[in-house]
Amino acid sequence: MTLNKEIEFNKIVNDILKHEEFIALKYEVHHGITRLDHSLHVAKLTYLVCDFFHLKRTYETTRAALLHDFFKDNEVEGIQFINHPLVAAKKAQNYFSLDNFSENIIASHMFPTSKVWPKYKESFLVSSLDKVAAVKEMACYKVPLSIGATFLFFLNFFIIQR
Repeated sequence: MTLNKEIEFNKIVNDILKHEEFIALKYEVHHGITRLDHSLHVAKLTYLVCDFFHLKRTYETTRAALLHDFFKDNEVEGIQFINHPLVAAKKAQNYFSLDNFSENIIASHMFPTSKVWPKYKESFLVSSLDKVAAVKEMACYKVPLSIGATFLFFLNFFIIQR
């Protein structure tokens, strides 16, 4: 991301990144990294794609992308991957002013498993980019971490057996 794009991105999301409740996402693990880092990753990808295609609602779409996982694990009842989009949308609405457009982006980002379906092309965009980011994060962080932990388990097992 160029310096000018980074500055513009930061202007769009600055108030969210300073919010105490949002900052607390740095303590929530998600795809092998923090939920805060994952949300930033999705928001930056979203901003760059919106900017590239000159989408009219880049500002709202980028902010919604940043807020798409605005929840803590203990705030979601039932099946998390199905129920968390509505929790995140409600929580985002409580702390930030959201229009129906932004709310739909957040509430539908787990399409096709979410209870709310996308109404806008930007909703599909954020849903898709969330999945791209998740696959990358899982491949870079969670899978190697799991393989490493399994290797250490077996290594310790064989050392103890001697």
